[in-house]
Amino acid sequence: MLTLFHAPRSPSSRIVWLLEELQAEYRLETVNFPGRDGSKADPRNPHPHGYTPALVHDGALITETGAITLYLTDLYPNSTIGVPLHDPLRARYVTWLFYQVGLTEPLFYMKGTQVLQTDEAMSRLYLAMMRNIEKTLGGGSFVLGERFTAVDILYMSLFEHSRAILGRCDWIEAYCRRGLARPARQRALSKDG
Repeated sequence: MLTLFHAPRSPSSRIVWLLEELQAEYRLETVNFPGRDGSKADPRNPHPHGYTPALVHDGALITETGAITLYLTDLYPNSTIGVPLHDPLRARYVTWLFYQVGLTEPLFYMKGTQVLQTDEAMSRLYLAMMRNIEKTLGGGSFVLGERFTAVDILYMSLFEHSRAILGRCDWIEAYCRRGLARPARQRALSKDG
């Protein structure tokens, strides 16, 4: 049994979307984040820092978005939302998955805190990253071309969450429109609280 520890309208929402795309049987355990005011995390949440997402599968704890995404898509190798180990797209899939969680997302948060305005090297890296994503999406409807995968869930969710930081960007809006209306996304939204 899969149990997702989830805080509504948080980064774990993208894992709810992924689980819906996988048509997985899972239990959603709604928890609260530790507050900025010093309030404690929900004691039911097994994440070591009280954040979400946290996934428990048959007693094993998996935390962090990239790890959970890879774990789930490998758990369901027949789903087209992931890319199995011996598929020729696997290298690109894994690369883009970790590019999103390891580079794109942290740089977006830096942009949101104005770090990029004071750090020229990080600002150049941010601009190069955005050009890379735009160029990649210029080659197809989704990050891996014409195939919608879990990587797109992570990017679309991040772009949607970061609209205030990014401002209006036509290529991002067009990309997000291709995925945000998916039936699994609509099911996830109805469970998100």
